[in-house]
Amino acid sequence: MSSAGMDETDFLDRVRLVAEAFRPAAPIDRRELFAGRAEQIAELFSIVSQPGQHAIVYGERGVGKTSLGLVAAELLGAADVLCAWATCDASDDFSSVWRKALGEIGLTTAKQALGFGEHVDQTTEPLSKLLASEVTPHAVQGALKQASRQRPVAIVFDEFDRFQDADGRVLFADTIKALSDRVVSSTLVLIGVADSVGELIREHRSVERALVQIQMPRMSASELAEIATNGVTAARMTITRAAVARITALSQGLPHYTHLLTQLAAQAALAERRADIGVRDVDAAVTRAIDRAQQSIVEAYREAVTGRPGTIYPQVLLACALAEEDEFGFFVSSDVREPLSKILHKPSRTSAFARHLEELSSESRGAVLQRSSGGGGAARYRFVNPLLQPYVAMRGISEGVVRVSELQPGR
Repeated sequence: MSSAGMDETDFLDRVRLVAEAFRPAAPIDRRELFAGRAEQIAELFSIVSQPGQHAIVYGERGVGKTSLGLVAAELLGAADVLCAWATCDASDDFSSVWRKALGEIGLTTAKQALGFGEHVDQTTEPLSKLLASEVTPHAVQGALKQASRQRPVAIVFDEFDRFQDADGRVLFADTIKALSDRVVSSTLVLIGVADSVGELIREHRSVERALVQIQMPRMSASELAEIATNGVTAARMTITRAAVARITALSQGLPHYTHLLTQLAAQAALAERRADIGVRDVDAAVTRAIDRAQQSIVEAYREAVTGRPGTIYPQVLLACALAEEDEFGFFVSSDVREPLSKILHKPSRTSAFARHLEELSSESRGAVLQRSSGGGGAARYRFVNPLLQPYVAMRGISEGVVRVSELQPGR
């Protein structure tokens, strides 16, 4: 796409379109801005179409679980499914979270008007009006059964891992079991940060058979590329394949960074009144992304690596960011050895940095790594906040310590 003759109107219009197309700080809530995850969306549709089944969407922070739920709710609504959304928080109990959810569903009733003629009065009230002061699984089941007479119902409970009320979790499990046993045409979708269903549903393990597990891994390189290219096209701009490849490598499977880097690269090109985005624009975006990183990320990094001159905490943390991982983001100490050897330009033995991994997992350095014993085997580690990982890698690239080619390929 030629950028010759880009006047002020074209410039401002593309600036607006770039801002609309890329949302690094907020979940995507419109299908036209969403990319990838076709398999997960198809599975949610399949679950909703089968009464008695419910879904649980789980995975690391930052992989796009909330965006998936929002877009799925939009698509289900277009398919004549009655959808509601409730975001859980630490203050919620069973009653409050269900009042949130059912308050979003309108129940329409009709009655014959007084007087002559066939006039019918219709009134719509929130479904939560059917709940008594004490909310029970039986009452929820009854309300959903009444609502589903109009059309199928799907309710998304986002951030379910923040719902910490122990008694409420038991009641939630009872509700899932009751809805499944009675085959009520209502589907519950639980979304949360976890490695397994067991972490989100800790009571009544028998309800697992009523829950279809949808794991949200980090996004593949092709899915991240779709985010970048679709957004650029929507902004009436173009981007080179090399620039897309660099963005997807830097993002390390996290859509947040794909949105951020592509947005900043587009802004860098537009600053020069160009509609074509190249590798140098992505390099400029990396510098800006480091400067614009969330304060919590910056502070976590500083706490982790600060120390006396000559300590290798920054290098070890960078090697962790480059280490090969399993599907849950975990790595073992031997995975750190090769990238650390390249960073230090000399062979590194595990014994030389084992203490560093332990300390990066402790409060003394902000516990930026999570340590898991792995059932008696070798200790496994991963970043507690996945968004810290690409930040560490980008710092290493910006400082010339490593090259983009040394990042792990798309998942």
